[in-house]
Amino acid sequence: MHGRNWLVRRVERRLGPELGQLRYIASSRKIFWKVLLPCLVVGFVFGTIAEFVSPIRSTREAGHFNDPGFFALTSILTGLLLWSMTFLGSFRKLLVFDGGLVAKYSQSSTRLVFAWDDIVPSTIKAVTTLDGTDPDRRLTARQKVSLGAGGRNALVFKARDTFWVFASNNDPAPLAAAIREAMNAAGMPDAARAAAGALPAVVLTGRTALD
Repeated sequence: MHGRNWLVRRVERRLGPELGQLRYIASSRKIFWKVLLPCLVVGFVFGTIAEFVSPIRSTREAGHFNDPGFFALTSILTGLLLWSMTFLGSFRKLLVFDGGLVAKYSQSSTRLVFAWDDIVPSTIKAVTTLDGTDPDRRLTARQKVSLGAGGRNALVFKARDTFWVFASNNDPAPLAAAIREAMNAAGMPDAARAAAGALPAVVLTGRTALD
């Protein structure tokens, strides 16, 4: 199964007795290239400050750019380190089990488990945009939480009085189908029929209220 890394396997071991077998993995990925240059600039700012406050290797005096190559290298590495911190929100997955959905599972304190009974089947809907922008930005609700890293497509559902949005660049049809099949296999045919209304995807042309 594509995307089945060690974190997913750990969730399978821990939640398998409660939720059953893993059926599908939906992935969402977004690399924040736009912040790379600002991070490099900040890296050079930190490097410049370090040149004036840190003693050089051979004396106890400040370096003052005595080693330009070392200055450039450490500044670039600092900027790349800052940029790498954005990866924490660049990769997201939504797991479909026999008994429900799992998101934000990297830590037990942030893990979200949605049993099928928690989800309102009629609210499951795939959405997309023509211009490739993130549909999550066009959806409004009193309570809305993003589960994905972003993308031009999204799957929306309501659970626990909150709308949850999983945005991705991937086709949402396989995810919607996996949810419908899991509900049907769990003995919830009415819910599965209601969830079938998730497709085809609705094209958002402006701000859309979910409530």
